Amino acid sequence: MVRTPVDDTEPVPGIADLGPPAARWYASTRVQATILSVLLLALLLGSWFVAAQQGLVSPLVLAHPADVVAALVDQFSSGTIWPNLWATVYETIAGFTAATVAALLVSFVFAFSAPLRMAVYPYLIMIQTFPKVAIAPLIIAAFGYGLTPKVVIAALMAFFPILVNAMVGLTNVSEDHTNLMRALGASRWQRLRMLQIPNALSYILPGLKSAAVLSLIGVIVAEFVSSREGLGFAIQASSQAGTIDVTYALLIILSAFGLSISLALGLLSWCLRKYRQ
Repeated sequence: MVRTPVDDTEPVPGIADLGPPAARWYASTRVQATILSVLLLALLLGSWFVAAQQGLVSPLVLAHPADVVAALVDQFSSGTIWPNLWATVYETIAGFTAATVAALLVSFVFAFSAPLRMAVYPYLIMIQTFPKVAIAPLIIAAFGYGLTPKVVIAALMAFFPILVNAMVGLTNVSEDHTNLMRALGASRWQRLRMLQIPNALSYILPGLKSAAVLSLIGVIVAEFVSSREGLGFAIQASSQAGTIDVTYALLIILSAFGLSISLALGLLSWCLRKYRQ
């Protein structure tokens, strides 16, 4: 009887042989993105420090990182930042909320009436093409110099992205699913609640992120044009006064606020994941 020779050599362990946890750790896209993000931040801060320290860029344009940190600490310790930050936060949330409610209501009406959608939608596109920076003085002249014009501009900036995404989600529904629900005797409202809205959530939630950022941009533009408080007003005032370190500190605070909005909407999207199709 011929015996088959046995291979006594042991394979060299690799990453795939280290077990599922190690393989997942190295293969995780989220971990790789985090490492890359940290490296990019370190490169940016290092380049900033070297350029400011060596005088490669004029101090009137690029503030030293240490001065920016000191100005950032002073903004919070002295309480100077709070009235301006609260004004911008309030105006952004108010404008974004108004745009979301209005856009969703209009999208639901358009979903029920195709002729109305076809008649009104071109005018909405025309309004969207208006440069908001150009019409900001007109809006301020119409609504005054208080809170209202900032909220209106923020809502105008955020309205269209939410409307478009909601309309696509409500109308771009599988014909087979629609016919099945009709065959089961589902009413128009049941199809909207059980089929169209869950399908629309997958389109609306990403649109909310873009709309929130646009709403913040609209508020800053309005504060640049005419305001006595807000981050936009503070940034413009510090730039005119030549305090570049304060300007950079305010820009960092503004960026942190924008990032927090995006993270909050990402958390909302995660919480509603069960209801999306």
